[in-house]
Amino acid sequence: MLSERLASAVCRLGYNDMKAVRELRLRRGGFLIASTAEGEYYISGDGRFKLSPENAVRIFDEDIEHTYRAALKNSIHSFENEIRQGYVTAPGGNRVGFCGRAVMNGEQLYTVKEISSINIRVSSEIIGCADELYDRLFSRGLCSVIIAGAPSSGKTTLLRDLCRKLSGDYRVSLIDERSELAASVEGHAENNVGDKTDIFSGYPKLEAILTAVRVMAPRVIITDEIGAGDELRAYEYAINSGVKLIASCHAESLTELKRRPIARELISQGAFDCAVFLGTGSFAGRISSLHFLGDKECSDLAAVY
Repeated sequence: MLSERLASAVCRLGYNDMKAVRELRLRRGGFLIASTAEGEYYISGDGRFKLSPENAVRIFDEDIEHTYRAALKNSIHSFENEIRQGYVTAPGGNRVGFCGRAVMNGEQLYTVKEISSINIRVSSEIIGCADELYDRLFSRGLCSVIIAGAPSSGKTTLLRDLCRKLSGDYRVSLIDERSELAASVEGHAENNVGDKTDIFSGYPKLEAILTAVRVMAPRVIITDEIGAGDELRAYEYAINSGVKLIASCHAESLTELKRRPIARELISQGAFDCAVFLGTGSFAGRISSLHFLGDKECSDLAAVY
C-alpha cells in the first residue's frame, strides 16, 4: 500500500526492526514514522530508526494519495461506509485508519476528503500466544470472558489465537465485523482461526450474533470490541441461548471497564465469568491481571507479570 519510495525505506529496515513495527504513520508534509512497543521512531531513507527527523523520509501529497487509494482498491465509491467510519481493513487484517476534512450532511458525517493522516496498523498472527490463558481458564470447560486493555495491547491478536485453540474442541462463531481477526478474502481466512470456526465477516454485530445462534448453533461466540447501541440485545440473546461469549473491550482497569455501558450491564447480569486485562508496551499481549466475576466479583488474582 506504500508508494515505491516509502516501501523502499521500510524494506531496508533490519529484520528485528521490521518485526517490531506495529504501526506505520503517514502525515501530509510530515515524516514516515514507525510505532513499536518501545516508542515511535522516524524512518530514514537507508532503513534505520531515528529519534529525530534528520534524514527521515518525508511524506508528500502523492504518498498519501497512493496509500489511500491502494487501501480502497482504487474504488472509493465501493467503500463509502468505511470512509465514514475512518478506516478500512486491508488484506491480511491490516487496518488502515485515516482522517482529513469532514463533509457533513446535516448532523451526519457524509464522507471524508483531503486526507491528511494515515495510520497502518500491522496485523500480527502469533500462534500460541493464547496458550497460557487457555490453560488457566478453559482446561475444565467453556466459560465467558471479557478481555480488556489499552489500544495496541494485543487484544485482537489474543482473541484470534484463542479462537484457534477453542475451535479444536468446540463449534465457534467468529464475529469478524472489521475482517481483522480471520482476514477473510473471497471466503478464505488468511489467518488460522481453527477448523470448527464459522466466520461472519463484515456483518454488523447484531445481525451476526442473532444469525449465528439461529443457524450455526455455536458453543461459543467470539467478537472484538464491545460497542454500544443495539448490540446489548444480541449479547443477551446469545447468553440466554446458552452460548458462551468471549469479547474484548477498551479498558485498562476493572473500574474503567464498568464505565462502559454495555460491559457494565453484561457484568451486572453475570454474563462474564472472568475479566482479563493485558499489559502495554513490551508487555502487550501478556496478562497483567485476572478477575473472577459473579459470586467472586473483583477478587484480584496475583498479577502474572
